[in-house]
Amino acid sequence: MVLVLTGCLASCTSLSSSPTVSPSPTSSQNAAADAPAKITEIQQQPVLVRQLRAKQEVPATAGMALQVGEVIRTQGKARAQIDLKNGLAFRIGGDSVLTLQPSNQLNLQSGEMITWVQPGQKVPTEIVTPTAIAGIRGTTVFVKIPPKGSKEGTLFFAWEGTVSVHLPNQKEEIFLKTGEEVRIRPGERNLQKIRQRIYRLKPAEWKAKIRQDKLLHGFNHRLPTLDIIEKIAPGKSASKHPPVP
Repeated sequence: MVLVLTGCLASCTSLSSSPTVSPSPTSSQNAAADAPAKITEIQQQPVLVRQLRAKQEVPATAGMALQVGEVIRTQGKARAQIDLKNGLAFRIGGDSVLTLQPSNQLNLQSGEMITWVQPGQKVPTEIVTPTAIAGIRGTTVFVKIPPKGSKEGTLFFAWEGTVSVHLPNQKEEIFLKTGEEVRIRPGERNLQKIRQRIYRLKPAEWKAKIRQDKLLHGFNHRLPTLDIIEKIAPGKSASKHPPVP
């Protein structure tokens, strides 16, 4: 994914009659201004960042710049929101590990995340997981990787809009519409069987999910696409398969 930050310059007024020369920005300030993303909010700690060429992680702070190739990690109940300059943004939950990658790719190695594009914008984006890749444009998608040792597959859920999902090294896609979810287990290759497991939430399940989701809510700033999500009423027809917890 392509990401960005905004910087600010402080101006000062001299009391002297002679002109003053403002100091030139340091290389670190330049790097922050050019960064494609920044951490805009942290809910609980620890949230850690592995910066480029660094041997150890450093504690994350709100306003911290993130570069392509850097890794953000949360522990326990920690949650964080990251905004990109191109209109893309995401939130990660506890025990998540995510790497920012070029070409609008977010590599989620563990944990859970909700990703969205600012309403009215289209930012081709991919969420890469060990089992499958989700492609989004102007939409909101939730992805959750189960803990190690779990037999459950990675969960893909479309909060609003259409989400495409394809397996590694395959071009054929499956599509999730608003209110639909599917789990894909490691090593699966049969798209027909995966399509048969797609489940559309019933209206009551949909409303409960909106109320309970800690990434949808649980932050000081309102999710920009929440107004859209709250107005949606997914179709009453539902798959015979039970919802995924």
